[in-house]
Formats: sequence, structure tokens, C-alpha cells
Amino acid sequence: MGKMPASRLVLNPDELNSDPVPGMDLAVKLGIGQLEIRSAEGANAVTLPDDRVRYLRTLAEERGLKVAALASPLWKWCRPEATPERVDTFGFPTQVPPEERLGWIERAIEAAVILGAPVVRVFSHLRVEPELTEQLLGDLLLAKALDLANSAGVRLLLENEPVCTVAHAESLLEVLDRYHGQGLGLWLDVANLHEVGQATGEVVSSLAPYVGYVHVKDYRPAADGGGRVFCPAGEGVVPYGQVLPLLHAAQPGLPYALETHVRDTPADALTSGAAFLRSAVPGGVA
Repeated sequence: MGKMPASRLVLNPDELNSDPVPGMDLAVKLGIGQLEIRSAEGANAVTLPDDRVRYLRTLAEERGLKVAALASPLWKWCRPEATPERVDTFGFPTQVPPEERLGWIERAIEAAVILGAPVVRVFSHLRVEPELTEQLLGDLLLAKALDLANSAGVRLLLENEPVCTVAHAESLLEVLDRYHGQGLGLWLDVANLHEVGQATGEVVSSLAPYVGYVHVKDYRPAADGGGRVFCPAGEGVVPYGQVLPLLHAAQPGLPYALETHVRDTPADALTSGAAFLRSAVPGGVA
């Protein structure tokens, strides 16, 4: 029987600082060998010129690190005439004219190739006024993007994002069933799934065959009963104890990316999160 591939830890340097160096150095300190790139130098990574993207890769390689994923903002957008909620796109506009979108898709794929990132995150259009909300299913641009990604040797992974149109299991499965054969996979954010009340064993098992990447963050309900407070992974309400063994059983060797969102002490939260994942994922993570 062949040896199962080891699960991998991934760290996003911008969780620590807009300067990527402290986050990369923390990854080395924690024995994490892979990075997720989302923003750097105060700008979204897909907006950086080629030389700055190459510099990010150089910084990583100087430390023995590889880029596991480009966390792009693609499809976390709406038409200019729509009114989006306040959402975090890390320096990328939310209102994007349709005629500009293909250019951004091409740019994200180019950036991924420069970084050596095998996967690129996509979303599913922001939910705005009902008459202006666009749908990912049947979006001709998605089919075009999948072709471009396949030609470039990278894979597009859809994140389940509550502010976007595809966040619940039913719509996720509908989109993934349709486009999986063209290369689309799932960038599973377990906390987002819990936020919509679906981080159950049954749902995770149904989604697991499509998962190519896992975002890990955690939170507790705010003391005043309104909203939530982010905390280190394993210290909140997201049911990782149930979910992680199911994911590992279905897809051994997944990358687990720490996305702490703890603003006051991000390095401590990332350190705690890494220790939690190493103990919680069956077989551990490298």
C-alpha cells in the first residue's frame, strides 16, 4: 500500500503585516513551508507589476518557501451601477465593469504563474440588489477563465463566501458538479460554512470530493451578542474536531491555510493555529 501524502500547512504573510517579510520569517520559524499570497506592500497581489510579483517569489525562495496559492479577488465584484455591502477585497475594487473583467482574470493567472502558485481562488459575484445580482452558474467568463487556467497549468478554486451568491452547499454542489470536469475545485472556508449553518458532517462529506484547499479561521460570538470575535483556530465555535477528520479521510494531503483575522496579536494566533492543526488533522501536517 502506498504512503498517503502528507497534509500541508500554509501561512498568509499579510495576516501579519503589509510587508511580506515578517510573515515569511514567521512561517520559517513555525516550520511552515508554503505561503498563500493575497496582498503585499499595501496592494492586492494581482495589481502589482511583474517585477514586484517576482520579488515576492524571490523573498519566498530565499527562505526555502513555496507559494501554494494565489488568493485572488476574482468574481468578488459587481457591476458599477450596483451597491455592494462593505466587503474586504484587500485593495481590489468591488465594482468592476464587465468589459474589464477578462483582463483581471488574465492578470491573476499571469501572477500565479510568476509566483509558481498551482491554484487561484475565485468567488461567485457579490450579492447586491436582486435585479443587479449576477450568477456564476452559466457565466460565460467562468468557462473562459477555466480554459485559460488549464492552458497556464493552474487550477481555479471557488471559495464559499457568505457575501457572494454561492455560499450554501446546495449552490456550491450545483456549480461544482457543472464545472468540475473543466477543472473547477473548492476552496473550502470551514468558518464560512459554519456561518451559514452548514458545517455538519453530512455537508462536509458531500463537498469533500471537490476540495482542493482549506481555509482555517475561528471565532466566538461577541460578548454583547452582536457579531463575532476572531480567535486562534481551535479556540472558537467552528467544529474543526468533526470536520478535519472527514476532510482528511476523503482528501489526504490537503493544504490547510491559516487565515486568523486576529488583529491585535496575529503572530500569536498563527502560532497557536499551527499547533492546533498539527494536533487536529489525523496524521499531522507538514
